[in-house]
Amino acid sequence: MIKKLHNSPSLFSSLSDMLNQSHPLYKLSDKIDWAKFDTAFAPLYSRNNGRPAKPIRLMCGLLILKHLRNLSDESVVEQWSENAYYQYFCGMQEFSPVAPCASSELVHFRNRIGEKGIELIFQESIRVNNEYDDYHHHDTAFIDSTVQEKNITIPTDAKLHKKIVGKMLAIVHKLDLPLRQSYTFVLKGIYRDQRFRNHPKNRKKALRADKKLRTIAGRLVRELKRNLGEQSLYDELIERFEAVLSQRRNSPKKIYSIHEPEVQCIHGRRIMLIAGQTCVALFHQRSLFKLWNSLASSAASA
Repeated sequence: MIKKLHNSPSLFSSLSDMLNQSHPLYKLSDKIDWAKFDTAFAPLYSRNNGRPAKPIRLMCGLLILKHLRNLSDESVVEQWSENAYYQYFCGMQEFSPVAPCASSELVHFRNRIGEKGIELIFQESIRVNNEYDDYHHHDTAFIDSTVQEKNITIPTDAKLHKKIVGKMLAIVHKLDLPLRQSYTFVLKGIYRDQRFRNHPKNRKKALRADKKLRTIAGRLVRELKRNLGEQSLYDELIERFEAVLSQRRNSPKKIYSIHEPEVQCIHGRRIMLIAGQTCVALFHQRSLFKLWNSLASSAASA
């Protein structure tokens, strides 16, 4: 059941009379269309059954404050009871020294409204932002680029060849294709020889194992390509495997990851990053758009 906020004027001094009307949160609270949230989220509550829930404006206001101030659920609930502007922003008429709700109720509210509800709150923030930006930044685009970290391991040729062998054998077993040799025991010996490669005594043995692993990976790719035929769902993956096997130390446009082929080696001033470069464009014209493009060419990060 929904609990409503009573906006009737108080006989005593209210927050609207006590606070500075030039404060950003005071102005923002008057610009946001809170009735839109009540209309959209009211059907998610029971009208007559259960204990009255927290007001919708209170929960939406806490979510907005959480992202405005970059706070956790616990911090925004704790600071709400100490900040009069927070309380006025959430629709309170009088100052309350107690916490508005438990931090877990924000989690339940996010689960209740779902992804569409979060998008509705975000769209309203865009609308409020554009009232200012459309006037001051009409037909203006802000463009920037940054380096985006990728969830990959440190790339080495031996690791890539080992992944190729594993994926090839998985495809063979999945499709039940014939295989002249599974290399089960051979691969165990190769992986054993590749260990402790930094030790001087094991260096040459590890290099021989790397070369043999690359040969086996090439054999499996060629054999799988013959068995699958010309038209296959794995054509793109096989082409990527062939590109990895054919690349050398100084090859241009190297592939550093099987599942993230767009990853690049970006040289900075003192460091070298294996990551993706992303371009962000913000347009202030009626609505706000974000374009995320992974740059294909390597560029030096500032």
